[in-house]
Amino acid sequence: MAKATLELLVGGWHLLSQKMAFGNPTAGGFSTMLEAVMAVADLNEQLKPQYGIEIAVSGHWWHELLVPDDVPEIGYSAKWNNPRSIDLKDWAKGVKKGKYAPIGRVIPPGFGLPGADDGAFINPDPVRRKLAHDMMMYSFRMSEYVKGHGVGYGDVIYWTGPDGIRWKRLVQGDDILLGHQLNPGLEEWKMIMNGVSGAVKAAREDGCTETILLIEGKPGGDPSYLDVFTDTALEIMGIKQINELVGAPIAQWQGEFCHSRGAGQRFSDALKQVIEADVFGGQIHFNSGGLGAVNFTELLSAPGGTLASKFPQYVDNDYCPGEGVGEWVDDQRETIRIGAEWSAKTGRPFQIEFDARFSRYADTIGALRKSAEWAIGVFNEAREELEQAAA
Repeated sequence: MAKATLELLVGGWHLLSQKMAFGNPTAGGFSTMLEAVMAVADLNEQLKPQYGIEIAVSGHWWHELLVPDDVPEIGYSAKWNNPRSIDLKDWAKGVKKGKYAPIGRVIPPGFGLPGADDGAFINPDPVRRKLAHDMMMYSFRMSEYVKGHGVGYGDVIYWTGPDGIRWKRLVQGDDILLGHQLNPGLEEWKMIMNGVSGAVKAAREDGCTETILLIEGKPGGDPSYLDVFTDTALEIMGIKQINELVGAPIAQWQGEFCHSRGAGQRFSDALKQVIEADVFGGQIHFNSGGLGAVNFTELLSAPGGTLASKFPQYVDNDYCPGEGVGEWVDDQRETIRIGAEWSAKTGRPFQIEFDARFSRYADTIGALRKSAEWAIGVFNEAREELEQAAA
């Protein structure tokens, strides 16, 4: 059995003072990504000698990562956001010099852009769908750059967000039936499968063969989102279908604690489920949060399906790992134990990413450190127990 290892990432979005049309307008503590990655780098100088761990920072294109003007195929540049974004290659140079935190995930945007409410790969506008395709390919290229230059983890997150059941269905009274056999027949499901797999396949044919696509669904997602991947079983089904269409095991599960629990399932149980299904590569999204009152899997298993209106919405509060009432934290502890066991068995690192709303704290970096040290402490306890049991 190998020694279990842990890696930590934090989402850049919530480190920043937000300039979105929704959410907490005071969230985060930094005006620019440059300030944020420098501050996390300073924190890493304290964490690495003590724990052997440093935190990488992830970002969405246009929001935290700047799309350069010399990428003509993108065809859209969010000029309104450039003052706070960071150029990825400049970031990489700073990592090399030890001035900036490592680069985490690169993420095609799912929000905050014109037309985003109508989705990306499910958008009825072919121009928007082409933009989603090009952004996925560009994300793969930049992930390969990160990996090739040794400045972070890379890999690409596709979080479904508005790429779920079209919100206009519900607004216009199209109360469709959802179920484990019914969801794959939805137009949205088919468009996601074809759009995502087509972009990933094109990226791989373009030479991007080292990057993994992390599927982060929103089963019990934020209000106005109802995912076609409405529970863990459907997430597994979608991942396997994408891999089949691409012709390679490129897609893996990166579930989020809040989203799985919003759908009425303990996250540790979801993790066991995806490990057993062989679609887990070691990555989770780990914001703390409560357990939804309705179990979506039971609704999806009902004979004949269940109407979409019966699936309650869930507010994703994005608490830091280790925060919350006992049952929340117990589920997180059990998740880390399972992750440590998986890491020891496979010899691969267990990666925890989170993007809590640091606006709750007067000291953004202090809150980040507290949460990181909590996760490290729980992981180390689990690793020691595994090593003692194996001795």
